[in-house]
Amino acid sequence: MRKRTLNELVLDDHKRIEELLDRFDQLPRQRRAEAFRELTEALVQHEVAEEEVVYPAVRKFLVSGDELAGRRIEEQAAAEELLAQMERTVSDDVGFMQLFVNLRDAVTEHAAAEETTVLPDLARTATPDVLLQLGEQYEWAKSAAPTHPHPHLPHVPPGNLALGTVAAVIDRIRDAIRKAS
Repeated sequence: MRKRTLNELVLDDHKRIEELLDRFDQLPRQRRAEAFRELTEALVQHEVAEEEVVYPAVRKFLVSGDELAGRRIEEQAAAEELLAQMERTVSDDVGFMQLFVNLRDAVTEHAAAEETTVLPDLARTATPDVLLQLGEQYEWAKSAAPTHPHPHLPHVPPGNLALGTVAAVIDRIRDAIRKAS
């Protein structure tokens, strides 16, 4: 199987998340809770992998990397806060749907910003081999990431790496208990 670059993996995630967001509105109310769990897991794991792999690379390879990474991480933190609020709200509540609209708008804007600035700039400045290595790191970070939002955890290394691992273990226990019930 061919290794994939960081950019390819991020773009694939964006497409999957966009599809999850698009179909959510059309689902019957009784299927929204499970669809929201799937969306939440995809978003959280994507965001964590970006915080652990993409944004350190942005800081390293791009001249204005600190500023650019800071803006994108702030956007992700806001989306994570929305997800946390939504997890505390019943999925067929009117308030939930307003939060969903806000989340969809924020996620769409964030992905567009990454696709027009971050990814093209990384493609120009990092070598193909580096982008492949970053792709491997990104896949690993996603697989080890939490499955629920933790907006109060740090969003930058080293805090996100240490505390994110603990949160991921707790989330997986929480998910297993939910599935067993």
